[in-house]
Amino acid sequence: MLIIAVIGAVLGFVTYEIVYYFNPFSPRATISWIFAFIIGIARQHALHRQFTFSHKTSYFKSLYRAYVVDIGALVFSTGLNWLLAEALHLNHRLVWGICLASTALISLVFLKKYIFKPIVN
Repeated sequence: MLIIAVIGAVLGFVTYEIVYYFNPFSPRATISWIFAFIIGIARQHALHRQFTFSHKTSYFKSLYRAYVVDIGALVFSTGLNWLLAEALHLNHRLVWGICLASTALISLVFLKKYIFKPIVN
């Protein structure tokens, strides 16, 4: 699970950097975080489904659950991102790392219990 999380974080950072580079809108760091995060939900779900959990239920059912959980995390982390990047003027890459850590904790709690919950016969 840790290896998949690291792979996802690296891919997420690359995605964020690409979005940030091309993003002309302000607040740039926060808007880039939102777009990169939404893209990352499907990517990280696929990585966890394929390599971390042996999951037999519908792909779209677990993807839907991932979006429900992660949209909640996105709302929290977007506020945090704005506060750190815009109000406190921290470096946007540092803010990305802080927001990633906060959402990773939220996701970790829900991965096994809700998104990839075991099938009851």
